[in-house]
Amino acid sequence: MRTSTPSFSDIIKNPIATIIILLAISLGFLFLPSKLSSRIKMTCVVPVRPLQWATCFCSNSANNFLDKVFSGWRDAHVKKQLEEQVFQFKNKILEQQDTIYKLQSKLYTLSKFQAENKSKTRPIPADIIGYDSLTFRKSITVNAGSKQGVKPNDIVVSNNALVGKVVSVSGGSSVVQLITDPASRIPGRVLQTREQVIIEGNATGFCQLKYVPRWGKLKKGDDIISSDIGGFYPPSLPVATVVEAEIKSGALFQSVKVLPKVNISKIEQVLIITN
Repeated sequence: MRTSTPSFSDIIKNPIATIIILLAISLGFLFLPSKLSSRIKMTCVVPVRPLQWATCFCSNSANNFLDKVFSGWRDAHVKKQLEEQVFQFKNKILEQQDTIYKLQSKLYTLSKFQAENKSKTRPIPADIIGYDSLTFRKSITVNAGSKQGVKPNDIVVSNNALVGKVVSVSGGSSVVQLITDPASRIPGRVLQTREQVIIEGNATGFCQLKYVPRWGKLKKGDDIISSDIGGFYPPSLPVATVVEAEIKSGALFQSVKVLPKVNISKIEQVLIITN
């Protein structure tokens, strides 16, 4: 019975045989002369060199790419942190500037009032903390109340011009009726003609003069000041400026529109003059 000789492919398919062959080749390399083994090594390495070069190139490229990505992410993170810090510093600077402006405004308003009025009563400074919720023309709320010595009917001014009067008081705040409130009635006088008038609000940001006779010679730009008739308001406080005077046919009095000296939407502090 004839047996067939196993082929090389059959031997390779057997793992044990493959390992034995590799070990035999390795031992054979150990006993070869050094020159011959070096040549064999070089011959074996030459085909692999392009693969080694490609592997090194890819590895270096990948490392450089990852370094750039990480460096970019780190720089972006640091930049974001610095931008947040700068934003916070800017906000703090704005807060400081606003605080300084408010203090300067209070000091200016108080010093101006004391310089232009010789009253012995010391005015109470207060900040505006609220407006009426409908027209913003009827009342404001300030952060001074009975604890600071404020009482109902105290007069409220800003930049030495009349703003209104206190109508209700609590411990730490007060409600001020503005001169633009339709319920407000203030005795006044036309500075240039000395006509006695009543200043009445109309909730539009303007006021109107009541009981100005037809023959009164009012013109645009005339100043309206407070009158001490009735003893309630101090005299000579600036109140408003005439913007329009009209004589309607058959009317007993002129129709006069005036603009308050104080723009409530632009002020933040007031002075309360205690009676």
